[in-house]
Amino acid sequence: MLHGEVRPDGGLTHGLGLRATAAIAAGTVIWFPCRNCPTWTMQERALLPRDVDARLDMWGHLLADGRLLVPCAGAHLMNHSCAANVLDFGLDFGLAVRDIAAGEEVTCDYGAFFADEGWTMRCHCGATECRSDVASSDYDDPALRKGWVGLVSAALPATRVVDQPLGPLLASQSEVYRRVVAGASTVDDAANGDSIVQPGFLT
Repeated sequence: MLHGEVRPDGGLTHGLGLRATAAIAAGTVIWFPCRNCPTWTMQERALLPRDVDARLDMWGHLLADGRLLVPCAGAHLMNHSCAANVLDFGLDFGLAVRDIAAGEEVTCDYGAFFADEGWTMRCHCGATECRSDVASSDYDDPALRKGWVGLVSAALPATRVVDQPLGPLLASQSEVYRRVVAGASTVDDAANGDSIVQPGFLT
């Protein structure tokens, strides 16, 4: 599920990406994997033509149970940035960790998708802190994790006061989001074992 003010458009690093069509405040939920997101088991993927499976693999991410999930409503087009304005570390939804201006590209950090093992990609995000090479192993980097935790935790209190178009639906599916709304102000307080690869809708 994708925030209504985020739409497919040209990306900075790829031909396609997502852009904000209006200003979005820090603390706003931008996307989350939901019951409408299509998934494929390993057995189902084995029956697909190789080029179709490769496309799905590029657009989706693995869940903890081995299924491939492709985020719905265009969220699968979100590009990586080493200075992402949306993070999901410790959450089962993507949160704006700073204000996003109208027209700005909406990005996440692919290093947080820890169930997709063994991949590496060259990064061209252009951020001052660009890692040059982004890999699944980034998830285990203590400095990166500390940075993600700090950014997400700083944005969490705003989650309770900014407009949340996705809030009602997310609240029906995510225990993590319900904990944030109830007052959890850090990643550690909000986490209950759910994550972007083991979202609340699966439990």
